Amino acid sequence: MPKLNINGVDHQVDAPDDMPLLWAIRDLVGLTGTKFGCGQALCGACTVHLDGQPTRSCQTFVGDLTGVKITTIEGIGGKVAETVRQVWTDMDVPQCGYCQSGQIMQAASL
Repeated sequence: MPKLNINGVDHQVDAPDDMPLLWAIRDLVGLTGTKFGCGQALCGACTVHLDGQPTRSCQTFVGDLTGVKITTIEGIGGKVAETVRQVWTDMDVPQCGYCQSGQIMQAASL
């Protein structure tokens, strides 16, 4: 069983190595802020940070993540993240909100 470090917490997940990280995060760990969009790593709705780098979780597999720090929208914090969130609101960036978590994760990595 893979062990995933998500938002600073270790999770032992009952998942095959080829399970997309997106489904482990949502279905096994219960963090639903990361969204499914296209399933092909094109739209960005599923973006998380792996060791600080934005990555599409729909095409990243749990078996490849031993020792990697995974950060989801629920775990993002600090001055940069708070600034991105504030500017997001001030500039009226939100649309429907579904893809917003992935967009924020991408912007916070810049």
